[in-house]
Amino acid sequence: MINILATLRFNIKAFGFAKGLRLPVFIYGSIKMRSIGTIHIHCPIRRHLIVIGTNYDTVAAPYTVFYNTGIIEVYGKVIINYGTVFINRGIVVFGGNNALGNQCDINIHNRLDIGCNTFIGYESRVTDSDHHYVADVNTRRVYRNSAPIRIGSFNWFGSNSFIKKGTVTPDYLIVASPCSMLSKDYSSLPPYTVLAGCPARPVKQGIRRIYNFREEEKIRSFFLQHPKAEYFQFAEDANLDKICKL
Repeated sequence: MINILATLRFNIKAFGFAKGLRLPVFIYGSIKMRSIGTIHIHCPIRRHLIVIGTNYDTVAAPYTVFYNTGIIEVYGKVIINYGTVFINRGIVVFGGNNALGNQCDINIHNRLDIGCNTFIGYESRVTDSDHHYVADVNTRRVYRNSAPIRIGSFNWFGSNSFIKKGTVTPDYLIVASPCSMLSKDYSSLPPYTVLAGCPARPVKQGIRRIYNFREEEKIRSFFLQHPKAEYFQFAEDANLDKICKL
């Protein structure tokens, strides 16, 4: 259920009294808010624009953690599901229509950009830092321990994905679960690539997630009505771009 006191406190502290009473942020369940920080909204302000702590009754985590001493830029709907630990000391940019699954671990010291219509599965981890420095005893050098992460639009990360510092992904990417680990620049890959493994590598191309809920329902109904069917076939003249998008 909605945590009314936490919702009011968050909105008023983040946006001031007048704008805060418009309730762009809704908080559900138990939450630990250590610092709200700075949040910039770059789209029309409306209720329920940012949702924190949903699906709170589906996991065993005792609460959600929100700790922001940096800057969060919001360009559209954002959902942070229950049990997620969200810590930002740098800059986090949500492109819009983004969701973080239950019990994710987001720890940003530098910068994280998430493109629009990108979803990160439950129990995934995103960190742009190694948190500690190491020295090369031969060269006596110490390198940077953090690097920005840039995630493309229409990305879909399966559960238990691990996105490390310096990761860059193209648009329309699928990361298969479980336990795939990304740690480099994949932007040269073509759209509709599937990555999997630790470290992640391309395993298939030409695969696209269907984001259109109505089309998903049609496909679901087809398989229910045809229990022996192995696949659903789109017509030759079907517009897949329209079908797959929201």
